[in-house]
Amino acid sequence: MGKPVSPDQVAVLIGIPRAEAVRLLQRLPSADLDDEGNLTGMGLTLRPTPHELKLDDRTLFTWCALDALLFPFILGKPAHIESPSPVTGNGVRLQVTPEELVSVEPGSAVMSLVTPETIEEVRGAFCSKVHFFSSPEAASKWLRDNPEAVV
Repeated sequence: MGKPVSPDQVAVLIGIPRAEAVRLLQRLPSADLDDEGNLTGMGLTLRPTPHELKLDDRTLFTWCALDALLFPFILGKPAHIESPSPVTGNGVRLQVTPEELVSVEPGSAVMSLVTPETIEEVRGAFCSKVHFFSSPEAASKWLRDNPEAVV
């Protein structure tokens, strides 16, 4: 965790030829690939996004607010999450463990969700609409332009 995965590593891990691993990585919808074709993320990424996730001594990023809550559970590690409200820019900070949400600052923070018609391109259809907001009032401003979402 915390380093790009090369096509060579993918090939070895899943037992396929390198050329097939390259094609597979290029076909993965929404995969973060660097200029050399290395996998840098799928939901959890090395590329900066608004959703910063600190695990152990590493800073990683997630594609959306919900991912930031799910990856500590999936990885079995406590985490600190920081994400700016897309309306106010005010930071929302959360402490989570694999079992629970420990703290939320500000206490008025909320999260948006959508139910996309298709998830072929999950990052655009879902993740681009799932954010933390510093308050329901801040979220209501965003909801006016995003009526398909709920908070």
